[in-house]
Amino acid sequence: MTHEEFKKQFLPLQQQLYRDAYRMLCDSFEAEDALQNLYLKLWEQKESLDTLANPLSYCRTLLRNICIDRWRAIRAKGSDPLTDIEQIQLPSPPGIEAKETKEFIAHFLSSLPQQHRRIMQMTMDGTSIEEIGKITGLTQGNIRVIVSRVRKKFREYYNNI
Repeated sequence: MTHEEFKKQFLPLQQQLYRDAYRMLCDSFEAEDALQNLYLKLWEQKESLDTLANPLSYCRTLLRNICIDRWRAIRAKGSDPLTDIEQIQLPSPPGIEAKETKEFIAHFLSSLPQQHRRIMQMTMDGTSIEEIGKITGLTQGNIRVIVSRVRKKFREYYNNI
């Protein structure tokens, strides 16, 4: 595959792939890095890319694996973007000072299973139920149930202070 063929085939996919990476990583810088890694891997494999039946599907699979690796690296460092409460803004619950609100939210989020935290973060970021289903592999019904249960649990947690 020549440089021009590579550009024609893979660069138009950049916007779709960036959105996919952002949905998986919930961080624009991490998504950009993942996309760069994807294009680097694609370029290294340029000789075998001519035989691809569906380049977008192949790119999405590679990107998913890259995002999983980045996710694991982030978690290994001890920084979890799903519990990064700098992005979440809620009014202070009754009985809690404003400076303690972040600790309150972090404590609640840390009590959730990882899958529920991830689904709630994507929901708060405005990701649709269909897109969350594609990312997580869950049905739309399962996702709605999880979101409903977490919201109910948060209301109980919030009101019991």
